[in-house]
Amino acid sequence: FAPNLRLIDSHTEPDNKNCSMFSYQVKPDLSVYSDNYSIGCDCSMIEISIKFKWDTSLDAFDDPFIKEQSDIPSFIHPTKSVKDTLGQITAYASTQLGSQYHTHAFSVLVIWDTAHIIRWDWEGAIVMTPIKYGENQTLAEFFTCY
Repeated sequence: FAPNLRLIDSHTEPDNKNCSMFSYQVKPDLSVYSDNYSIGCDCSMIEISIKFKWDTSLDAFDDPFIKEQSDIPSFIHPTKSVKDTLGQITAYASTQLGSQYHTHAFSVLVIWDTAHIIRWDWEGAIVMTPIKYGENQTLAEFFTCY
């Protein structure tokens, strides 16, 4: 469904070229490239970063359309583990935007059987409603259109 994109396992190979000055390692689980680049993570060349979390308690986002009335005015879960997840995906997006001449970037956060497509720019992020990718083709359509 996306023959011009390469999905590379980069979870063990951090970007040491663009991110050597950071106190943390930038290494998304999958790095998506549009060329024949095939080793690890390179934020200056990456098209889309993909992060996997297998525990549903690490899902950073509520679906605001199905969420019942709550005292919490945000669609972000207010737990420490969720803040860690948000920190990871924000670091990936900021290093990508900081090393490329683009106005925006995309990433995908996969939590068990649900995916969130996120569009990042210098103002913030837009998070799509959750996609049950086993039941819905929206995620595949996103990669096809990209």
